[in-house]
Amino acid sequence: MSRRQDIIDELKDRLDNITVANGYQTDAGALVLVGQAPALSETDPQQALALIIGADSVGYQGEDKQISLPVTVHALVRADLDDPAAAAEAVIADIKKAIEQDHNLGGLLKARGLVCGTTTSAMREQGSEYVGGTVSYELLFAEKWGAP
Repeated sequence: MSRRQDIIDELKDRLDNITVANGYQTDAGALVLVGQAPALSETDPQQALALIIGADSVGYQGEDKQISLPVTVHALVRADLDDPAAAAEAVIADIKKAIEQDHNLGGLLKARGLVCGTTTSAMREQGSEYVGGTVSYELLFAEKWGAP
């Protein structure tokens, strides 16, 4: 596998672990999708997460390529909950707790290579069955030429 694949797998593993049994506020880790926006049906959990990988950029290119990979974690909460805005904020807090355990994703990133981006709360649009938010990060890592 490549370093990029390892990083994505580590992020998904951390998000999968978001359960009340693991000390989080929510069970949002029950449904984690990579690369696609979730839609919750009646049989799905009340919360879901989507990990969206952006287009990377390459900085310095010497012996290694220095990569900056943007990722965004989307929180989706059913709007028919008692307090969907509070539930969305709880999921956002759980995302941060899960991802920000260390600054290098267990050694996969450069030292302090986990860079926090923006956090947003999505306002419920009229007629929407969902509310949510996003947490974004920039992931900095090195890649060998021809050996990603």
